[in-house]
Amino acid sequence: MQLSQLFLSLLLAFPVSPVLGEPIPTRQSLDTRASGLLVDFNAERGDDPKKLGTLNLEKGKGNRPKKNTNDLYIKLDNDWKGKKCAHFHHKSGDRRAEYHALKGLTKSGTTYYITYNVALEQLPDGLILFQWKEYKANNDKDGGANIPLALELRKKKLEFSHTLKWKQGRKVQWTQDVQPHKEYKISLEILAKAKGGHVKLWFDGKPVTFDTTKSQTLTGNTFPAQSDPKFGIYGGQTQTVDSYVYQVQIGTNKNDVDQSYFGN
Repeated sequence: MQLSQLFLSLLLAFPVSPVLGEPIPTRQSLDTRASGLLVDFNAERGDDPKKLGTLNLEKGKGNRPKKNTNDLYIKLDNDWKGKKCAHFHHKSGDRRAEYHALKGLTKSGTTYYITYNVALEQLPDGLILFQWKEYKANNDKDGGANIPLALELRKKKLEFSHTLKWKQGRKVQWTQDVQPHKEYKISLEILAKAKGGHVKLWFDGKPVTFDTTKSQTLTGNTFPAQSDPKFGIYGGQTQTVDSYVYQVQIGTNKNDVDQSYFGN
């Protein structure tokens, strides 16, 4: 018997078992690690929406189901034209159907690149599609802000807002007309810092010029203490809402995320 055949026979006779307590990596988790992405959801690939993070569902205030219900859910589905998507749904009166990404893992001083491909069935006022949500300094004592950055619908316009500190409220920095049944590609660059932080925004591959700064960079407090990204539907309680999410990526290297979001 040749040496190579003997070695193969020994491997088959004594299979290597995984280390106790360590999960066997899935193909999806290996792909994410290899690409350098922190979050990599693609509905067309058949990804489970759980890849986006921690499920946050809420009916009335404080009434938070732990799993999907018939009228409050996030699931892999098809949109109105049959395209695969993560389908976010809440009925009239419900508060939220979101995924909390990178829960407690974001770090001050880090730059995050976020891509978000989304379409809507309805356009209710006060619906937030994206939150950069503060969790530690979201109070007056610590001088933080509840939602430092947000994408929100008002009068059929998508607004990008920034909150500098507690009680100041969200200040609109940019607006864009949007339509139901239309896909949009949104990307963000966020330097997460309480002092000297910055944000850049791209909409359908084009860099946004902020109305307030007349530039493509918004500077200020973007990370009071612990701010994490959230995707989905929050608010818009006056009517039933359906959002269709096709892709979400988060990385710390711009080259790791889909370059089409930046017009490349």
